[in-house]
Amino acid sequence: MRRGGFGVEVVVTGDEILFGRIVDTNSQWIVRRVVELGSRMRRVTCVGDNRGEIAEALTEALARSSDLVIFTGGLGPSEDDLTVEGIGRALDRDVVLDPGAVERIRGIYAARGIHSTARGERMARVVEGSEAFPNPVGMATGMMVREGGSTIVTLPGVPAEMKAMFEEFVAPIIERGSVSRFVARTVTARVVFRDFFPVYRGMQRDYPDVYIKNAATPPESAEGRLEVRVIKVYLVVEGGTEEEGEARMEAILGEFGRRLGAVGGELLPG
Repeated sequence: MRRGGFGVEVVVTGDEILFGRIVDTNSQWIVRRVVELGSRMRRVTCVGDNRGEIAEALTEALARSSDLVIFTGGLGPSEDDLTVEGIGRALDRDVVLDPGAVERIRGIYAARGIHSTARGERMARVVEGSEAFPNPVGMATGMMVREGGSTIVTLPGVPAEMKAMFEEFVAPIIERGSVSRFVARTVTARVVFRDFFPVYRGMQRDYPDVYIKNAATPPESAEGRLEVRVIKVYLVVEGGTEEEGEARMEAILGEFGRRLGAVGGELLPG
C-alpha cells in the first residue's frame, strides 16, 4: 500500500506502561480509529513520565513532518503527569491554566464538597497559544496546538475519557485531512497448508496496493504440510470513499476465495 497521505503519530506516556504494570490499550484503539477514518499511522512511541523524554518524542515527530501527533496520558493532577510540560519544552512555550477548565474543575470539586482545588487545577494545564479541549466525561483538559505544518493534540490516559475526546475533537481533524478511507477485514482460509502460500503470494503480487498478511504457523513436520489448516488472513483496502473501499474489498475477497477454491480450499469469514 502507498505510504503517502495524512500522517499520524501517537505518543503514549506513562512509567506504569514501561514497567509492565498495565497494558497500553489506548494506542491500539487510536490506531484502529485513525485507519478507519482514512489516515495512515506512521509511528507509535511510548515514553515514561519524564519531561525531557516527552519533549524529545515530540521534537522527533515534528522533524518527520507528521501531520498530526496525538499524545495520550500524563494530564492528571499528580506531580509526575508531565505531558503538557514536555510539549511546552519542545515548543518553547509557557504552560498556563485554561480559565474555562479551571472554572469547571472548581465546580466539580465544590459539588463534591471539596474546597481546596490547587492540585486538581493541574488538570487545566495547556501550553500558551493552544486551544483547550473540554473533557466530557472527566476533568483532565486536552488541547490542540499547531507548530509549523503539524497539529499536536493531548488526550487523557483514562480510556473512557480518551475515547470520548478523540471522537469529539480529534476524529474531525483526521477526517478533514484524509483523502481516502480504509476498509479492513479478517478472514480465514481453510486449505491444505502447502497449497496456501502459492495462492497467498499470488494475491500479494496481483494486488500490491492492498495490505495482505497471514498468521500461519509453520507445521512441525513434512506431513503437516499435507494437512488441511485454518489460517487467519488480514486485509486492508483503500478507497476514495468508504463505499468504494467496501466494494473493492468484496471484489478482492471474491477473487481470493475463487483462487482458494481452485486448489480445494475455501475462504471463511472471521
